[in-house]
Amino acid sequence: MSTSPHYKGVKNDLTIGKKEAGVLKIKPTALDVTWGSDPRYWSIDKKNAGDSTGVISLHQVSWLEVTGTFDNALLEIDKSKRYSLKFRVRMKADAFGWNGCPVYLMVKDGETSKFKWNKVDLSRLPAGTEVDIPETSVEFKPPPDDNKVIFGLFEIWRGRWKGGLDILQVIIQEVR
Repeated sequence: MSTSPHYKGVKNDLTIGKKEAGVLKIKPTALDVTWGSDPRYWSIDKKNAGDSTGVISLHQVSWLEVTGTFDNALLEIDKSKRYSLKFRVRMKADAFGWNGCPVYLMVKDGETSKFKWNKVDLSRLPAGTEVDIPETSVEFKPPPDDNKVIFGLFEIWRGRWKGGLDILQVIIQEVR
């Protein structure tokens, strides 16, 4: 048993869906979550991470870091195609700390070997409604010489406490 306060995602057939019609859905229990193993900060069903609905719930953190690093083969990603990345989230009625505290969605682009970032203001999201963020998707091409797709959701700069966020899934879709 790990004594780390951080959660290491479970990557298997139950947390990573099969690509259908160019769309791949990843359960958040497949992601790595800083402070995710500390129940003061997050609720993650670690016992059933591979077969649960996969929702992870943020209680409160001052350092939001949720990342994914996946083999292209596991995701069934074609290196010759472009993809978009979104997180499906839901704000709880008691969400707090998001005003003036944008989050950043990041993905590594294979064409430039640089990270692409997109700023999202979660304070404007309606409570209880599932929303895909960002509104304008972040597009990327898988790295040709690296077999990894790397992405994340961050708010680590402001040092303010925030909470009341559910992460429902990650959506990777072919750009046509």
